[in-house]
Amino acid sequence: MAARFYYPDAPLPAHLERWERLDMENSTAHLVDEPWRHFEPYLASMGYTLCWRYYSHDRPETPARTRSVEYPVAHDPFRPRSGESFMHHLDEGNIQDVGIHQTTGWLTQSSSLKMAYDAEDRVCALKALHNFRSRAEIDIISFLNSPKLRSCADNHTIPILDKIVTDDWTFIVMPYWPRSVQTCIPWEVEDYFNRLIQALEGLCFMHRHGIIHRDISVGNMLLNVHSSVPGVYSSFKKLNIGLAFIDFGCSVRFPADSDKSSWIGTGHWGTKDHSAPEIPRHGSFPPQVSYQLPPVDVYAVGSVFTRALSWEHVYCKTFGNPEGSPTAAHQVLRERVTGYRALLERMQDPNPARRPSASAALRECRTIRDTLPSSIRFAPVGGYPELHHLR
Repeated sequence: MAARFYYPDAPLPAHLERWERLDMENSTAHLVDEPWRHFEPYLASMGYTLCWRYYSHDRPETPARTRSVEYPVAHDPFRPRSGESFMHHLDEGNIQDVGIHQTTGWLTQSSSLKMAYDAEDRVCALKALHNFRSRAEIDIISFLNSPKLRSCADNHTIPILDKIVTDDWTFIVMPYWPRSVQTCIPWEVEDYFNRLIQALEGLCFMHRHGIIHRDISVGNMLLNVHSSVPGVYSSFKKLNIGLAFIDFGCSVRFPADSDKSSWIGTGHWGTKDHSAPEIPRHGSFPPQVSYQLPPVDVYAVGSVFTRALSWEHVYCKTFGNPEGSPTAAHQVLRERVTGYRALLERMQDPNPARRPSASAALRECRTIRDTLPSSIRFAPVGGYPELHHLR
């Protein structure tokens, strides 16, 4: 019987070689699992068991492994150690029933992204990047995870746990952080500032080192929280909830000490819902028109957090306030903290020259937070009272 060889001894078949684009066309979407099947034995030899999800009796999904929830949550979410869990598990009851092992991607399926268990049964996200076509992304996320930069407290890049390099492909291994900023209802006003400050810290950090993300969106800013319901009914600071940027496929890097006025770009980039108005859209004006890149990132962060606030309003109006509290934190924020929404609006000014820089937005955000009375910033036990009782 012939020996079974796995990559790198046998490369991907030619019809699968454009791995990252398989799910973009109907004619190849059915092949999305095939490259992972090709690499499965090799990745298993490196300690990673791929997760599979099916919806049939013939091919059952990968059973959930629950050992990882017995570990303490990582003291530092951006530098998890052996024997530490990657995320907060806030559900009660049987973990088997809450879908902790998502297998098709973080928010949307991507052919080159797959969930896997590591040797400690922790859920990881593996991203396959072509060594030539995705060279810029590999270099940028590796740079942001270099030992010197990873030690910085304001670095909010998703951590790299492992990097598996073959002749043609690099597998970036990251912790699975399942909750996006839009699908998480904070408990108190302080949490809204904690979340936005983390995002602005991360954005300042990237810009300070010459990195422009260019694709900031709801799905590309994640929290290390798993819960079957969207609320986090405790202080973000108390739980040490982290926010991380992911997906640097559209990112560019400039010399950090170069003139920022030269940081310009052209063409259609980013997620449509959060794209700044100066980014050309198909049929609007010539795509070769150039625009400043740092304001594009600022606009996208403002757009994401504005969208999150709207989502939280709709969710609470539909399903009720967290824990049945008389007043939700987002209601207090809307009614008593006008500076928060005003800052987000300035970050989304149609004129990029009038938007604050990431560092200016961060300073303003901290100032607004620090001038609030404690009765607004922090929710008492049981949640906020009726609005007219707040002082």
